[in-house]
Amino acid sequence: MPRILPVDDAVNWPADEGAIGVVGVAPWATVDFLKALYVQVAAEKDWHYPRVLCDINTKLPSRGRYLELGERDPSPFIAETIAELARQGATLVVVPCNTAHILYPAWATEAPVAVPSIVDAAVAAVGAAALVAVFASRSVYQHGLYERALQASGRDMVALEPGQIELIGAVIAAVKTAGQVPQALVVQVESLLQSLALRGVEALILGCTELTDLEAVARRYLPCVVDSNAALARAALRGIGMRPRK
Repeated sequence: MPRILPVDDAVNWPADEGAIGVVGVAPWATVDFLKALYVQVAAEKDWHYPRVLCDINTKLPSRGRYLELGERDPSPFIAETIAELARQGATLVVVPCNTAHILYPAWATEAPVAVPSIVDAAVAAVGAAALVAVFASRSVYQHGLYERALQASGRDMVALEPGQIELIGAVIAAVKTAGQVPQALVVQVESLLQSLALRGVEALILGCTELTDLEAVARRYLPCVVDSNAALARAALRGIGMRPRK
């Protein structure tokens, strides 16, 4: 990949600005991550945005099928992709997939560049909220991914009922296939959000990168809503030395 240096005072950027690599394990979630990244950059010209190397590889083994059915482990392939992006010039790599972070130690521990955790970024973004709900995949719930992280930060996580977890799973499946949430499911999600507000929930983490479209709906009912994709994007920008928008 070419190394391009600033031209003059008009076409300029920091000499030490890093480059972000993206391991895209799901197409729509990766597109949403890139939107979340670019919207947080205070740019006036194209060259004010960071360099991004994105590998959207839909052939990476399914995280859910590995965890639930024992099929192929995606970890070696994610690790290989991280190393490949680093060789191409990425100074930091992100994996915008919460379920993949169940396997985070397997592909991040020995990575040649920094690999921020989407879970850590999302939990940090809930601020002072003490009672938190999480919308996520069934695998994320089963493995206690956010529950452990929230407890470690001194917060409590509200447990969803099995039917509510199935509802969130249906929303995720709809986005994976159609790129949007059907209105019939939005109505059911609103009912769930109302019940969470009545239980005193102070913050909601959208702990699946297919759930970005629920952010606006959730803000009608809860004071703090954290999109894990946006939280990861902020962490990535900080990691390469850029200050994201507030």
